Amino acid sequence: MNKRNRKGLRRDDGIKKKRKAGFTRLAAASPSRHALFLHLSRVLTAHELDEGLAKLYLERTRQVAGTQVDDLLDRFKSLLSAGRDPIRAVREDIMPDQVLGPVAQTILLLWYIGGIQAPGGGDWQMQSADQYYRALVWETIGAHPPTLSNGYFGHWKYPPEM
Repeated sequence: MNKRNRKGLRRDDGIKKKRKAGFTRLAAASPSRHALFLHLSRVLTAHELDEGLAKLYLERTRQVAGTQVDDLLDRFKSLLSAGRDPIRAVREDIMPDQVLGPVAQTILLLWYIGGIQAPGGGDWQMQSADQYYRALVWETIGAHPPTLSNGYFGHWKYPPEM
């Protein structure tokens, strides 16, 4: 049941959400791992992100980073609980950390590229075409992904419509 308090904020499952700086800000004492991952991802990317994709990306990051993902989320939660600004906390405390920083970078790259680089600097591993097409890089550079033109077959031989 979604009820609004005096300030007009909705209360869902004990988590208050506030809109600030283009992403949802958590104000809960015990948000779920998924909610923490989504919030951290929004801070890292400065984008509103798909919650369903966040669930997939959390599991995917766990496959690569193991328990370090939970360590990262615990650290992020403790910084938020201490009243730290999420953006400054990530910039000043998480990214410079030699253990947690690379995990945060993996999450950031996963959202932007849609894949994770194989250990040792190998090839980029894409889990699905959908994740590749939904990567933030395409919106950021203002282009469509190669192999996805959104046009009919042969559209390229005609001048663009104005």
